[in-house]
Amino acid sequence: MVTNKKDSAPLGVMAGLILPLVGLTIFSLIVINKFDSYMEMIDHFQFYDVWYKVLSLSLMPGAGLFFLWSKAGKLNQARSVLLMTLFYGVIVVMLYLS
Repeated sequence: MVTNKKDSAPLGVMAGLILPLVGLTIFSLIVINKFDSYMEMIDHFQFYDVWYKVLSLSLMPGAGLFFLWSKAGKLNQARSVLLMTLFYGVIVVMLYLS
């Protein structure tokens, strides 16, 4: 099997850590129009107990990146981003169960 020289696990870990935060920021920028302030939006999410739903939506870009890198043959990066997505997934499950 041919290994891609630019296939690095640390790049996948960094992308896996940052991409859900970017997804959460983009979601917040879209939804903030319905609220007067950022704190009001956070209070709304806490009141209706939907933080786990919001965070699970922010994990979608990481899953997309996993499939993109696995199709490109960058398997170390794909595994790393999947690992970080699962890490965030555990946080989502903990929020759901609390």
